[in-house]
Amino acid sequence: MTLIFDAHADIWSDVIVRRSRGEREIFRTYHLEKFKKGGIGGGIFVMWIDPPYDQMPEKRLNEIIIAAREEIEEADDLIQIVRTFSDIENGMSLGKMPVVWGVEGLSGIGGDLGRLDALYALGVRHASLTWNEANALATGVRQDPARGLTPLGFEAVNRLEALGMLIDVSHLNEKSFWDVLSIAKRPLIASHSNAKALCDAPRNLTNDQIRAIAATGGVVGVNSYRDFVDLDRGRQTIERFVDHIDYLVHLAGKDHVGLGFDFCDYIENNLQAKEDAEAPVPRAADTLGLETAEKANKVLELLSRRGYDEEVVSMIAGGNFIRVLKAVL
Repeated sequence: MTLIFDAHADIWSDVIVRRSRGEREIFRTYHLEKFKKGGIGGGIFVMWIDPPYDQMPEKRLNEIIIAAREEIEEADDLIQIVRTFSDIENGMSLGKMPVVWGVEGLSGIGGDLGRLDALYALGVRHASLTWNEANALATGVRQDPARGLTPLGFEAVNRLEALGMLIDVSHLNEKSFWDVLSIAKRPLIASHSNAKALCDAPRNLTNDQIRAIAATGGVVGVNSYRDFVDLDRGRQTIERFVDHIDYLVHLAGKDHVGLGFDFCDYIENNLQAKEDAEAPVPRAADTLGLETAEKANKVLELLSRRGYDEEVVSMIAGGNFIRVLKAVL
């Protein structure tokens, strides 16, 4: 079976909430079986400053780090934190799931770029500069379109590349996006963004942005979140999700498309729901046929039915993101 690498999972958000209630071994108890059923064999698990804590991001980031480290110790037999590319192959040979430890938005470091080095020392190998907010480094979607990267943000991009961390441009507004592209020297990813041509949500990418990511050697991870799949509730389906894959493959090429599901079932059950300001319609049911991680392999079945051969399915499932990780790490 072709294994899936999910480039965007908010597992640490579930971990921090449940551990604060006294629970332990969250991944083993609530997520492992879903991952197995869905054929997900690895991914990027991100630390996200959830909205109730966005006024104290540095404190919240520290809390999530503590919870994540405790969880990693308890799941040592299940997951392999990826510090170098060899950890992917070594972890899989031991029957472990390779997990890239990431951070979704750097509001938690304030204006202290030294904290990037501290995150790297912990094992963090992925970062997006912002979530939806404007912070000391960059500007998120729905913020001031004239504000892009700050001078410190340009420094941050250079520092992330020097460290060997994967830079993620999902959630940046267009000016910040093009600012990053103007200086980046390594492959970039948009871990969980779709095609604006098919769904005109601010979080999705224009054709020019998609081509620009591909030109770096990077990858766009297609997002299953309903409001980024289609604006019409009746079209928020797994078939429409695969339409985004088709569109990206034809626009950017088979080497530059992956999966970044952004499953929200456990987020919305356990946290204040993500209040993405860009959500164009009131909350609806999850993307039909792709509600949770255990449905992930249905995407591969649909790709095969649409005529994609086994090699290309494997590239989209995870091979393209693994290639980028090898180039960056």
